[in-house]
Amino acid sequence: MTTYPLSEPATIHAIDENGEVTGDVVGQGALEACADLVAGLPSGRQESVCIRMDAIDLAFGPTEIRDLIKFLREEDTGLSNSEIAEIRTSDA
Repeated sequence: MTTYPLSEPATIHAIDENGEVTGDVVGQGALEACADLVAGLPSGRQESVCIRMDAIDLAFGPTEIRDLIKFLREEDTGLSNSEIAEIRTSDA
């Protein structure tokens, strides 16, 4: 199972035709917001960006971004904090 740091800050960078990161920043926000922004780009533009985590040594190239977008579309939201709290109190 893949785990993504969805709420961690990230930056979307442009990449050149050689796959190298340029100095151009396309967007910033939490990883999930960055993935949403990339999903809204034209498909050709999606292939020319990468997402780098701001505080974690982790980067997503075009292939990994496609996987992340697919994950976000297919996965349910999971349990809310209140649902987790209800489970904890019912176990006590």
